[in-house]
Amino acid sequence: MLCTNSARLLNSNKGQLALRYTPPTSAPKYNPSTKNLIITWDVFMQGYRTINADNCQLISIIPDDDSFWDYFTEKLTSMTPSQKTAFMSV
Repeated sequence: MLCTNSARLLNSNKGQLALRYTPPTSAPKYNPSTKNLIITWDVFMQGYRTINADNCQLISIIPDDDSFWDYFTEKLTSMTPSQKTAFMSV
């Protein structure tokens, strides 16, 4: 999955338009950190996801500056659904 918790990206005009980010309307009814969970914005699915930090592997980090938007424009926007699925299956 490709996800972010960067307020800088998500709250930007581009984040709201290109990533379809919407701020949360309420907090979860549980404490995610007690279960080692991370609530994050899924860039491909364009929605919130909860991931278990015990079962995830960080593959790479993209800075939350113009380099993200360059990557987004050059690589992600032209991906087909099957390419996105392959990307998420790494």
